[in-house]
Amino acid sequence: MRKRAVRRKLIGLACTAWCLAAISAYGQTLQAGETFRDCEVCPQMKVVPAGDFVMGPPPSGSGHFHNEGIIRTVSIAKPFAVGQYEVTVNEWNACVAAGRCGEFNAASRGGGTFPVTGINWEQAVEYTRWLSEVSGRNYRLLSEAEWEYAARAGRPRYRFFGLAPRELCRLANVYDLRSKAEYDFDWPHVGCDDGFAGLAPVGSLQPNDFGLYDMLGNASEWALDCYNRSWRFAKIDGSAWLDGDCLQRAYRGGSWLANEPRYLRTPDRYRYYRARSDDLGFRVGRSLP
Repeated sequence: MRKRAVRRKLIGLACTAWCLAAISAYGQTLQAGETFRDCEVCPQMKVVPAGDFVMGPPPSGSGHFHNEGIIRTVSIAKPFAVGQYEVTVNEWNACVAAGRCGEFNAASRGGGTFPVTGINWEQAVEYTRWLSEVSGRNYRLLSEAEWEYAARAGRPRYRFFGLAPRELCRLANVYDLRSKAEYDFDWPHVGCDDGFAGLAPVGSLQPNDFGLYDMLGNASEWALDCYNRSWRFAKIDGSAWLDGDCLQRAYRGGSWLANEPRYLRTPDRYRYYRARSDDLGFRVGRSLP
């Protein structure tokens, strides 16, 4: 027990020194497209530009779900930072070593640079709180609007990258020929091969136009919002909707199990009772000065 306490203290001291230097270095205004890391154990972040976008697809769009609600223009007034990758097992384990996050069985899901999954919503939020304390910056989960804006990366199309599903395998880890051969689940598959059966190490495929990896496919991602059946009364400034059914939280992005057009679209909305799922992880965001 004493050795563990000493280890945690040393990690904390190292993080503090690293973070003070990082805070000084990044006190200036960051520009869209820049990458940075606030501390040694912090995820690598990408600055996403401000802008407006039309959230949601037309009701006649292929694969449209009723809970995607109305089309509305959302205005992101300031640039903000998004994790360039989904939070990895290594990054999660740094929080475990500090005594703030629960133990994670990395061997069961690939470990290392694979996305951490099987994390419930409260655990994901606790990680962002720890990261905020370590870095001196305000980390959080992305709102649904921020997530969709970041996933679209300035493209008006609501289908991922505007490509046919068979072309997705260079951009997203989905339920494809290789996954079908490995797992043989009783449902259709995408007719291409992304090189991975199940989860893949983060950043294995190509990024979107904002330089963000795995925004669709690989692991689904928790959002900050409470679940609401319609967007009709939601804010249009990109902030999270924290009213509604808060026992259920939203998550976004089809995982590696995504296998047909309706699961390969940026507006897709899902909800879960804040529980764990083996294909559900998260990425972090933070506001900029």
